[in-house]
Amino acid sequence: MVADKKFSHFVGIDWSGAKGGRHAGIALALCETGVTAPKLILPPSGRTNWSRQEVCDWIKNGCGQGVGAQVLVGIDSAFSMPFTDKNAYLDDTVPVSHAVALWDSVETSCSQGFDLYGGDFVLSHQQHYHRTGARGALFSRRMRRTETRAIESGAGPCESVFHLIGPSQVGLSALSTMRMLTRLSGQKGLAIWPFEDPVSAQITLTEIYAAAFAKMGGHQGKIRDIKLLNQVLSTLGSRPFRSRNMLVSDHATDAIITSAALRTIAPERKYWHPALLSSKVRETEGWVFGIL
Repeated sequence: MVADKKFSHFVGIDWSGAKGGRHAGIALALCETGVTAPKLILPPSGRTNWSRQEVCDWIKNGCGQGVGAQVLVGIDSAFSMPFTDKNAYLDDTVPVSHAVALWDSVETSCSQGFDLYGGDFVLSHQQHYHRTGARGALFSRRMRRTETRAIESGAGPCESVFHLIGPSQVGLSALSTMRMLTRLSGQKGLAIWPFEDPVSAQITLTEIYAAAFAKMGGHQGKIRDIKLLNQVLSTLGSRPFRSRNMLVSDHATDAIITSAALRTIAPERKYWHPALLSSKVRETEGWVFGIL
């Protein structure tokens, strides 16, 4: 699987697994090849906040770009669950052995969940999860290989998708993303990396870790002011982001930095071929683009 291709546009998405239909935690940013500053993308509905389904439809419809565009999309969310440590996702309760089947299983559990919400999967398998006031008998703070590698490499801390307590929890976000992936998988002209080969795709979806990109830009921690944001963008080879306000949400800055970082690293072959991305890991757990 080789990604020796040139992208024309780069999209960063900060995601949310929260209940509800519109989410302040979702932000989208886009930049073109070159050094132009990323710009924030507003919902086509004209509403203040995005819904998850709206994001899904926007991607499905070409990310607002015309025929011939080559778009790389990075979503700050997990695309799968740990598998290689036990050769299983959830023991015998989810008897599937590859990520696409896992997505289908999540969708089956959550089909009634509004706006791709994934909470019903947790309720169906609560013995594996640690929630506020409820620690499942089978809970273990398991990690995927890419998450372990992110910690080992110093890219940043990662949390298990089975630990649903605190602001760093990613489990519900991951489940809602998997529901979106069931709707995007197999679509002509769209590839979900590393599960699908992006060579002939117009749109390539990747999982990313926004904190790792901020660190790549010389900063550790959340960014909420324009001056600091532009320092990071400068390190990533981007022109400054223009705004009338000196303060901006950390969701927006994560999306902005992600789009600029994707533009910086996408041409480098090593990011498409990390050493620990075996065929088994590729098929079952996936990988965070940008982690080596």
